[in-house]
This record gives sequence, structure tokens and C-alpha cells, in this order.
Amino acid sequence: MTSPNVYLSAVVPAFNEAQRIANTLRRLHNYLAGSCLSYEILVVLDGPTDGTRDVLRSLSAEIHHVRILDRAVNRGKGFTVREGMLEARGQIRLFTDADNSTDIAHFDQMKTLFDEGCDLVIASRNPKDAPGAEQVVAQPWHKRAIAQLGNLLVQLFAAPAVLRGERAME
Repeated sequence: MTSPNVYLSAVVPAFNEAQRIANTLRRLHNYLAGSCLSYEILVVLDGPTDGTRDVLRSLSAEIHHVRILDRAVNRGKGFTVREGMLEARGQIRLFTDADNSTDIAHFDQMKTLFDEGCDLVIASRNPKDAPGAEQVVAQPWHKRAIAQLGNLLVQLFAAPAVLRGERAME
């Protein structure tokens, strides 16, 4: 259930992100605090074994509107994103990786689509999918190959149903 006073929930799944998450949360906070949007930043811990929890504690006074779901057991990124999306309070929910590989400023383009009535917006860092898109944080070749395969599967199976307004998968 959404809370009427939260427009945007930014869900950040995190597993062993002590080295990167502080910069990402600062960027999210600075962008969102400078907007007129009501928001929350929801960090979903996926059983980290490094100092991610310590970093979050040290940021608590600096960064506002942050909620933390702390799971002791690692269940994987997909499970963690799903858990965050279900727990999020915002009318609009997005997820972003803890390495800030896609900057929150891209939300400006997405917001326009939501304002036009779109229920779902799928962003891409691939210039083949979206002109001007770029991948700020390069990934290893095997992750790019897996992502391209996943993108193809989504386009083949989920996207046609989404475009027809149907539920693609349960």
C-alpha cells in the first residue's frame, strides 16, 4: 500500500557495498532534496558481510528520508529488489544499483512519461535502446552478455504483454 505523502521511492539493493554506497546515497539525497518531490530512499540489505551497515550508520545524520530493510541472509538481487518494491511507500518506485551506474537525474525523463499516464517505465543504459543513454560504470563482458540476454527475453516475453496492458508474469 502506498503512502499518500510519498511520491517517489528509490530502492537500492545492497550486498557488500561499503566502498560505493555512501556516494550513491549522497547523490540520491542531493538530487531529491533539491526537487519538490516527496520521497524516500529505501536501502535493502541483502545479508552483507562487509562494513555496509557501518557506512549506513555513519550516514544517518547526513542523509534524510532513508529507510533500511536489514536482512541477515543473502537471497540475491532479484529477491532483494522485489522485497524493496513491495515495502516501498511511494506512488512511483524505481530501483537503482548501489554503484550509481545510472544517475538519478535520468528520472527527469522518466517522470515525464509517468505524468503522461504510463504505469511502467523501463530505463536502459544501452544507446541501442535509448538515444543518448550511456553506461557510466563499465561492467565486465560476461555481465554485459547476461544483461543483453535478459533484455532480449524481456522484450520477447514481457514487453508485448505490457504494451497490450496485460500481466506478463506472476
